[in-house]
Amino acid sequence: MGILTRQICNCRSLLLPFIAYILMSSCISVKKVVYFQDLPDSGSAPTTMVTSTKFVDPKIESNDILAITLQTIVQNKESNTPITTNSPGTFNELNGFLVDKNGYIELSLIGFVKVAGLTTAEARELIKQKAKEFYKEPVVNVRIANFDIVVLGDVYKPGTITLPSEKVSIIDAIALSGDLNLTAKRSNILLIRSEGDEKKFVRFDMRSSQIFQSPYFYLKQRDIIYVEPNKNRIQSSDNTLIRNLGILSSLISLASIALVFKSIK
Repeated sequence: MGILTRQICNCRSLLLPFIAYILMSSCISVKKVVYFQDLPDSGSAPTTMVTSTKFVDPKIESNDILAITLQTIVQNKESNTPITTNSPGTFNELNGFLVDKNGYIELSLIGFVKVAGLTTAEARELIKQKAKEFYKEPVVNVRIANFDIVVLGDVYKPGTITLPSEKVSIIDAIALSGDLNLTAKRSNILLIRSEGDEKKFVRFDMRSSQIFQSPYFYLKQRDIIYVEPNKNRIQSSDNTLIRNLGILSSLISLASIALVFKSIK
């Protein structure tokens, strides 16, 4: 039996390098996961300047929900001094103001205001001018309450992200989703953007600093980002490879035992 054990061990020792080769062939290369590889390292160039694309304020669109506050000055009856107060009925904290399909919102006293196609700064000034007819020295604030983006694919936390700021880049979106997994395909990040009735598809390579120069570096509301997994992730999620290796190992072990018994006879 000592000879049998040694023979089986020898056969398995031949199998292990084969299995290790298969597993190592699926290892992830460092060059596939490092961001901004075209920048020189810190030793050769401690400071590198890259021109970034200019941020353009997003435009208000139909189906946007606007958070609007309006403050006005009223007279204090006791001291006869002006005080600032929130104007009632001009802000719904739960739902905000939905921009209808024609681009309008409806405000108390002011009525219908067309805001689609404007930035939030432009909408603020427009509402302020209309509010002056009804309020004394109104102070207006406007922001898009449902500035949402969707991140799908091989990231740590895929899903819908609601952003408090309108200035958000694709890097911000990836960071908010927990960063790319090591198995993510950094050279092929897909941005899907709706423009009217059409969809625009844009590809990014996170390994290159040229991403900062892309006109699509900054995102718009309802943008979709898809991160494609590489073949290693797909293979690891499919148990076929592991199952086949187990079957192959068992067959070789059985074959080695049969050969040993045959040699003993």
